[in-house]
Amino acid sequence: MTVIVGLDFGGTAVKIGLITIKGAVLSKAAVALDPGESFEKIIDKVCNSVEGLSSPLRVELTALGIASPGYAEPETGILVDGTNNVPVLRGRSLPAVLGDRFGLPAFIDNDGTCAVTGELLFGAGRPFSNFVLITIGTGIGGGVVVARQVLTGRGGLPPEIGAISLDPNGPVNYSGIPGTFERLASASSLIELYCSESGRQNVAISPEDVFRLAAQRDRAAAAAIDRVGRYIGQTFGIMINLLNLEACIIGGGISAAGQPLLDAVRRHLPSFTWPILYRNVQVLLAELGNDAGMIGAAAMAARRLKLS
Repeated sequence: MTVIVGLDFGGTAVKIGLITIKGAVLSKAAVALDPGESFEKIIDKVCNSVEGLSSPLRVELTALGIASPGYAEPETGILVDGTNNVPVLRGRSLPAVLGDRFGLPAFIDNDGTCAVTGELLFGAGRPFSNFVLITIGTGIGGGVVVARQVLTGRGGLPPEIGAISLDPNGPVNYSGIPGTFERLASASSLIELYCSESGRQNVAISPEDVFRLAAQRDRAAAAAIDRVGRYIGQTFGIMINLLNLEACIIGGGISAAGQPLLDAVRRHLPSFTWPILYRNVQVLLAELGNDAGMIGAAAMAARRLKLS
């Protein structure tokens, strides 16, 4: 059996899975990631977790596929851009370090590109030729598929969906762009919106708490989810109008809000979408959930090794 290690580096955790070339997850774990930790400590924790997963299964590992925020130079794997949420990774080559530790070929790509690859091959994107996936967590990423091909720019540069400016008068992000999708609709933004609506400032609350409160008919929580749904609908509308998409898929941790989030996006989407194009599009949750990035990373590695 061909088994590939899929690694998905996020803002708060590294998701790790042992994945077959058919996309089946044999075993998985998550390692908490503190951006203040040293690079070496993060690598040690990840390697220990991989060894802990693989030893009981007694499988031979073939390669490592790595999904990371930002953009890595294709030749070196060095991350050169987009690592604001995990700054310790900037200037480092994850495939070089991890490949050397395990003595295996290792490959890296953007986390959104990997996630959309996972959904294209094994998840909600399977029936569609043209679709977009957004992943919403600590940051916002995602990918675009046209004619069953994942779109990237020159040198494999990924699309920066989170950098789409939705409000020219909105708060400026770390790169100076006002009112970005990521700044307005990420996990931390959902919490900010809830605190603003409820009048509760500086409270310890998670996105999961907001989802739970909304299920209990908490007005402020429902309003915060509706506002995030509006920003998602606005972003989807922009991309539908541009690309005539068949589906818009929501992944990442925020997708755990489930039906209330879907309802909010579907409610607002017509306000931003050309009517004839709106009639042809579906809004769905990612089937692979938070596993999309690591499954897609494994699939990316398999493709580069010409195993699939």
